[in-house]
Amino acid sequence: MPLVVGIDEAGYGPLLGPLVVAGTLWRVEPAEIASNFWRRLSASVCRTSGGKGMRVPVGDSKKIYDRKVGLTTLERTVLAFAGAVGLRCASVLELLAALGTEQTLTGAQCPWYRDLSRALPVDPARSACAGVTQRLAAAMAKTGITCCGLQSRVLTEDAFNRRMAQTRNKAAINAEAVLDLIDWASRQCGDQDLYVWVDRLGGRTDYRGLLMQAFPARHVHELEVTEARSRYRLASDRSDWHAEFLVEGEHKYLPIALASMVAKYVRELLMDCFNAYWHGVAPQVRPTAGYYGDARRFIADIIPFVDRGGCPLEHFVRAR
Repeated sequence: MPLVVGIDEAGYGPLLGPLVVAGTLWRVEPAEIASNFWRRLSASVCRTSGGKGMRVPVGDSKKIYDRKVGLTTLERTVLAFAGAVGLRCASVLELLAALGTEQTLTGAQCPWYRDLSRALPVDPARSACAGVTQRLAAAMAKTGITCCGLQSRVLTEDAFNRRMAQTRNKAAINAEAVLDLIDWASRQCGDQDLYVWVDRLGGRTDYRGLLMQAFPARHVHELEVTEARSRYRLASDRSDWHAEFLVEGEHKYLPIALASMVAKYVRELLMDCFNAYWHGVAPQVRPTAGYYGDARRFIADIIPFVDRGGCPLEHFVRAR
């Protein structure tokens, strides 16, 4: 049975906070590959947020996440799928370990990653999802479209700056994480075919060279390159991989949409750690989401307290 991996990122543009790239892995009956996953799983998922029913929203995280409502707009969906996959995530640290990224955080120079013991869910009352998890599992078993893995790659602020100094190319840093997740998915599928669906990496349209360099054992065939979509077949004697990079992929493919939500949830949890740390250093400074305009305000506000915070600006203000 072929596997599908959907990949998306959160935090590519901000000045503060980590870059998170996530992948969701699915085992899919061949006849279902071209189907609308939202429609086939409509007993347990929907496209838009709202209500506390037995369906969870899966969509573009930028539209699902409501900062005024809080993390529950992402949390209930992500934890429901994590439960359906069998991941343990009773704390931020446990979630990161389940997503394969704990080691990255424990090795970071940024002090706000030293304590990741915060219990999950953040909002237990509104994010309760045991019933939804059961409903998801039943719907997936019935349709032959089964989420079987979640992963993330986190590039902390200091690690991001080190790679920027080496590559001088932010797009290359993002691509490294994407290729690593494709490699992770490929190791799960053995000789089965693999479908790779990725939200397009910035304005890039040509991925042939990137794929050839990353997977030299496969023959890369270019099938389509347009402003909206780039498709490739990576062939071997044993199986084919079908890779597609597309604009607004989270609107077309549910696995990409869920990856968008996982990446955003992880990033927001880590931004909460960042803001909690600086609140302890300078309680009067308002928290930030890390995006450019407000990040500049935040940096200006904490400059008088940076020495007290014990982390120089060059460790956590991201190089552009």
